[in-house]
Amino acid sequence: MNRVERRPSRYKPYLWVVGTDLETLPIDELVGQRYQVVAPYIWLDTQPDQRPSVPNAFPPEAMPYLKAHPHRLHVPGLYGVLERTGAPPILLLENAPIHPQAGALLPELEAGLFSAPPLRQANWLWQLWELWGTLGDLGLARSLLMPSNLRVDGWRLRLLELLPAGEDDAEPPTLADLAELWRSLLSPLHLSVSEPLRLLVNRIDAGDMDAATLALELNQILLGQAAMVSTRIALAGATAQGPTQPRNEDACWPQGTQSETAGLQVAMVCDGVGGHDDGEIASQLAVQSLQIQLQALLAEAQNELRILPPQVIVQQLEAVIRIVNELISFQNDNRGRVGRQRMGTTLVMAVVIPQRVQTEQGWERVSEVYLAQVGDSRAYWITPDYCHPLTVDDDIAGREVIACRQTWPQAQERSDAGALTQALGTRSGDHLRPHLRRFIFDETGILLLCSDGLSDNYRIEDAWANYIGLIIKDIVTLDSAVASWIELANQKNGHDNTAVVLMQYKLFTQTSAQTEPDAAAGSRQETVPPPGATLYGESLPEEVASAPAESKPPQGIPRWILAVSGSALLVGLLGWWWLSSRSPEPPSPLPPPPTAPAP
Repeated sequence: MNRVERRPSRYKPYLWVVGTDLETLPIDELVGQRYQVVAPYIWLDTQPDQRPSVPNAFPPEAMPYLKAHPHRLHVPGLYGVLERTGAPPILLLENAPIHPQAGALLPELEAGLFSAPPLRQANWLWQLWELWGTLGDLGLARSLLMPSNLRVDGWRLRLLELLPAGEDDAEPPTLADLAELWRSLLSPLHLSVSEPLRLLVNRIDAGDMDAATLALELNQILLGQAAMVSTRIALAGATAQGPTQPRNEDACWPQGTQSETAGLQVAMVCDGVGGHDDGEIASQLAVQSLQIQLQALLAEAQNELRILPPQVIVQQLEAVIRIVNELISFQNDNRGRVGRQRMGTTLVMAVVIPQRVQTEQGWERVSEVYLAQVGDSRAYWITPDYCHPLTVDDDIAGREVIACRQTWPQAQERSDAGALTQALGTRSGDHLRPHLRRFIFDETGILLLCSDGLSDNYRIEDAWANYIGLIIKDIVTLDSAVASWIELANQKNGHDNTAVVLMQYKLFTQTSAQTEPDAAAGSRQETVPPPGATLYGESLPEEVASAPAESKPPQGIPRWILAVSGSALLVGLLGWWWLSSRSPEPPSPLPPPPTAPAP
């Protein structure tokens, strides 16, 4: 976790540049003896192994890109700054919506809507709403009101630039401004999406809609579309002791292959904090206690008929994580451990929450995936067309960027760049800030969770295309794919333990979902060891149906929320028994575990 990472020298990033009088630069011109102009406002860094130039003090227009670093899934970051005499500086933006091979801008949102199925259309609208709140808190909501600034990259929405409020803006953008953007996007939408959205726009115009109600209604539209498809989820995971490691401090769930009919559809990876005592105990305790709490939570959720809004589920999952943090932290306090003596663990976890949505065909089940992360264990969404990192590490490098002290390339060169800024159990819950988010995947793909034994040195970004096509087509089993990833980690990295969990997510239309399992049982291809052939660009023909019926917004909070509090005592007893059986020190009695807060 204390590491210095560099992109391979063969990686040459395309950059989006922001500045005045740049559109007239001739193609192929080399700016600053380094940046090649490949298109208007798109430059190629020909010397990626050299640090980009930055001024001693960042200009004001660069600050938003640094503060928005935690939201790299959707927004670009600051790569460098070129100062000019008598003119505003040029901002070089990495992680922009530019095709990594073609060097061309990705499609605009409006163009993508014309060819997208209804579920993806609703998914993009929901992401737009989420960003409205996220960027609004940073004073950047105006970035979402320029249609040409909104780009689509498969399932995700991305921004080309960040536009802070100008000097002439007396007030920040309002819901009426957002409604005006939605009105301009109605024509390419499928009828089952455009009609309920049109009603929302009209209610906003009439002043009959607040933000909380709007969030419920948009969530209803998204889940209604998700109910028109069926999903199959399979899980597999494993851990391995690194070739140079004295012990294995990684833990995961599941170990081996889990049947898609299993009740607990949860993927977890925990990495005991290196350099701290008993890191392996902390990671195992986190996995075991999380299993118990989530079993109680999911058992009630499966029978719930009302739609639970994302913020309610996020609050309960955060409460579960905080309970685990307090269990580990109490053991540290009980033994008088301070500083690097305190054991701790990272966490990346995907929880499948089943929701029931009423449609014209009856009650249909929707699988929502909630992703939680603390530390530097990571999650990736991978299809035959792309590999998207879903998490941002909690480390010193990220902290320096958010504080506007260094750019991301600068911060990655620090000797302490990979040192963690938070982990479970190392400090009290007052300092813990878990990252949680809901995803509804609208395509077939693989959700990969792993510790830094695999993700270090960009191993996943460099190798994903060698495996994904074979996994999705069931030519290679999930457990074989897990073993291949671990072998790659041991051969190419080898400096740490490795934990890998794969969640295979298959999407079907209602018609194909009814017949596919039986057909697959008799015609599934024979599995073979994964070869090294690259299958970049292969795609699986999947169609998504539409035409959901509206259902009513949820009312009240169901009883399953109380299950978290009830399971806390059981978790506390488990932690006390498990740790006391491992430790020669006489354990002190455990205090009552904290109660999950009511939303």
